[in-house]
Amino acid sequence: MGLLKGLRVLEWSRDVSAAACGREFARWGADVSTLETSTQASASFSLPATRGEMSRSDRGGSGQTNSQPPIPRASAGPFVDGVSLLEVSLTQGKRQAPIPTDWSDALTNTDLFITDAPLSELARIGLSADTLERGHPDLVVVHLSPFGSSGPYAEYAADDLTIQALAGFAGTNGHHGREPLAAPAAIIPRAVGVLAAVGGLAALLERMHSNRGQWIELASMEAVSTLIMSLRSEFSGKPIPRVGGPEGWAEVMPTADGYVTLSAWSRETLRNAPIAFDCDPPPAELLEGEGRWADREASLEYIRPLISKRPSAEVFHRLSELGIVMAWHRSASELLQDRQLLALDFFTEVADPHLQPMTGVGRGARVSETPAEWPRMNSFARRDRPGAASGPLDGLRVVDFTHAWLGPFASGLLSDLGAEVVKIEGPKRPDLWRYDAGGAMPVASPNAHLLNVRANFNMANRGKRTVSLALDSEEGRALALKFIARADIVLENFRPRVLNNLRLTHADMRKVNPHITLISWSGFGAGGPDDNYRANGGTTEGNAGWDLLYGYRGEAPLLLGTMQADPIVGAQMAAAALAAAWRAQQDHAGAVRVEGSMFQSAVAYIDEYLLQASLGAAPPERDGNRIPNAVPRECFRCKDSPSGEDEWIAISILNDDMWQALVSMTDGLDRPEWNTLAGRCAELDAVEVALSDYTREWDARTLQERLQAAGVAAGVVHSTLTHLRDPHLAARDWWLHLRHPDTGLRQYQGFPWRLSRTPASCLRPAPRMGEHTLELLRELLDCDERQIEQWLAEGVIADLTDSRKEDDPTPGPISPR
Repeated sequence: MGLLKGLRVLEWSRDVSAAACGREFARWGADVSTLETSTQASASFSLPATRGEMSRSDRGGSGQTNSQPPIPRASAGPFVDGVSLLEVSLTQGKRQAPIPTDWSDALTNTDLFITDAPLSELARIGLSADTLERGHPDLVVVHLSPFGSSGPYAEYAADDLTIQALAGFAGTNGHHGREPLAAPAAIIPRAVGVLAAVGGLAALLERMHSNRGQWIELASMEAVSTLIMSLRSEFSGKPIPRVGGPEGWAEVMPTADGYVTLSAWSRETLRNAPIAFDCDPPPAELLEGEGRWADREASLEYIRPLISKRPSAEVFHRLSELGIVMAWHRSASELLQDRQLLALDFFTEVADPHLQPMTGVGRGARVSETPAEWPRMNSFARRDRPGAASGPLDGLRVVDFTHAWLGPFASGLLSDLGAEVVKIEGPKRPDLWRYDAGGAMPVASPNAHLLNVRANFNMANRGKRTVSLALDSEEGRALALKFIARADIVLENFRPRVLNNLRLTHADMRKVNPHITLISWSGFGAGGPDDNYRANGGTTEGNAGWDLLYGYRGEAPLLLGTMQADPIVGAQMAAAALAAAWRAQQDHAGAVRVEGSMFQSAVAYIDEYLLQASLGAAPPERDGNRIPNAVPRECFRCKDSPSGEDEWIAISILNDDMWQALVSMTDGLDRPEWNTLAGRCAELDAVEVALSDYTREWDARTLQERLQAAGVAAGVVHSTLTHLRDPHLAARDWWLHLRHPDTGLRQYQGFPWRLSRTPASCLRPAPRMGEHTLELLRELLDCDERQIEQWLAEGVIADLTDSRKEDDPTPGPISPR
């Protein structure tokens, strides 16, 4: 079903992110027209290669260019017979259209205009924000650029690597003392595009109230900055270390035919290994004592021999069937044959006039709609807006059962955009991240309860209110249904069986709200042989094929630094929720159900490699930050910080002119054989050594400014700590400052979008456990005080848990997925 059927989108894009934004609308059924090919479009964008070539008049009314990378996405691999498979992937589901001779006429028949054209180019053809507002007041415009329309980096040259470096993303990846690593493939530009789609969908929903469009600015650096755990560093004063993956959680381990990700020192793994592999149990001392973890080295000594001689698939399925959270590092070829994806009917045939038929990513999730027995009386599109927030989703109510990072990131995006999010937790089963994720904040009030002061929970749940309900009781279930009866959307990321066990299925919800939208995002999807397997961000990236593309050249795969697949997939969940909300607001629409998964969503981010594998091409080798069409492209070490920390700068040479600009500033690089891309590729090791000798003598920030002044794409590799003080984000007033009762006034991440009429906002920190239970029961359900007191006495509900008592047990983790 096309959730966005009837929505008209015009895309004029050159880079990956804007095309990925259009692709997200196409996947949900919108009519998307993309103008020309990106090679042709690149010629129509007036893009100066260096700052020195720009005149004042070129910069448009704002004084900024919002320049894009000089390499169009059609020049990005992988290639087969000269065809960019990334380009093929990004144009699926779209109609090709010529550049309009009459832009006004083209936009009159358009609901949403997506573009990454520089502002100067848009102004030249009469498409500035002011002229569009006057001529097309109902048009929603999503404008993407690397750094936004203002601030010290607005004119900087950039590519994916420099964006990830400056946004603090690359600084968590790789190993200390070695070059930080960007995420592989086009995963991050695609994620930026999905976040842009979320903002565009929210503005289109708001237009149902106001009949007015608006201009949405999305800066890639700001969008990527929302995907890291900066709040942990804000409180600890320390960067998240680069240790080849999430610190202390799991590691990549070789099998007989590949790799798995496994927490070998988890007592859960140690207890289940003898069952899975019919072998002797581990030494008794590994299973003794309290806590989740056993001695790491002794555990590895026991587990390694068990898996090193077995195939990855066998290790994965045997342990996953016993409830172990782990990953089998699948290649694109293996993904095309994956039994779970095939059971979910995930793939589709992809055609290109220059290639034989291919197989790639199909539908984003399973969608169903149940007709309602009576018309919607209180539609979001017709509801009086309560004015509690300024965002485009003001008036939309979300009941949120999600836990950890994936789901809370999705509901957090909706909250930032103005939705009222009611988070439901169990008194004995709170959100997983209230436990041990990231550790307690050291600045907490002396008597603060540990459930309220975890860094990651506070990061992911700001702006929401919470109610504590015992869902395993009849009364608690009934109260949950009463909240659902007053909601527009329900979000959950349990395993598929959980809602059935709680008797809170979509059918149960429809009995109290025949128009309710339910968005379910489990680890592996509903239905299929693996649907009950557990997952998290760290395992999803391996299962979805990311990790086999990621790592230092010639070495084993690595994990991303902080389970970043969670927020990347969470953006997809939020987009699905708003696409479903759009459908639910149409006349005669019923109750919508969307069933997706982390696995499906993450696989879609490497669609171009599925296309490549379906043609029989060999998979690429892991090669660090190198790519064939930008040479060199790497993180180079600079002078260490005064405290002795290693510091790095990302440099990407995107064309020969940029190389000449770099050569003019340095010694040791002026060799005739390096003046062409082919020449630099032939001697890449020597090029990188020479450039490293140069950067090692420089302070990273000083060198960034010097290189960018010459038009070279370069950026400091921020850690999660130095990112907090980035001058561009400060100048754009991007950070939020929220005061928490236990942790005080602190600096939180800002928003991916800047909406011209209905800006995103967040006015409250994350809720303490049970903080809003009584408030919400009185305000939304109109419960009387006597009944509330009875529920409190019976343990059906729990009030605010604000301080720790001496006899309180130490909280331990409970995994909802």
